[in-house]
Amino acid sequence: MRNNSKGFTLIELLAVIVILAIIALITTPVILNVIEDARKNSAVDKAWGTIDAVRLAYAQAQTNVDPVGIPYTVNFPKDNDKGTQGTDWGTNTATGGGYGKGYVNNQPVQASGEMPQSGFVTIKADGSIIAHQLQFGKYYCSTITESKTFDDNAMICSRTIGDVTVSNITSEDRVTK
Repeated sequence: MRNNSKGFTLIELLAVIVILAIIALITTPVILNVIEDARKNSAVDKAWGTIDAVRLAYAQAQTNVDPVGIPYTVNFPKDNDKGTQGTDWGTNTATGGGYGKGYVNNQPVQASGEMPQSGFVTIKADGSIIAHQLQFGKYYCSTITESKTFDDNAMICSRTIGDVTVSNITSEDRVTK
């Protein structure tokens, strides 16, 4: 009598499992790097969105009866405690001021995306903007140079806050998309 069994031997199954494990070991770091790059680029986009939202709130505040001065700084995180006029959230003098908690005078900074958990954005007298250590999740983002436009080479993001301190930034650190 002939045994006509169909199937795979144990050795064949083990060989396939070993090959699949090798493929998984090779591709996992590549996939994790792609995910990390996507998260970093997302933080860059959120930082530019925050800068744009600060510009808009500042422009809207300038149309008020009591416009704000320049330079002007907006601190984050945004909360409901705007502070006191002339100290925390703005001044009506040409000397600027600010340090609003997500506000430019009574104008809230509203971005379509996530707002930073910490950091600040400053509008300077020449219209350029500096963002410093804006935190989005595990990433901190700062502008490398004062910028009037959305220049991808003007922003750096890192998981380490010390890496985005302006004095530590080199041209090799620039984030590009």
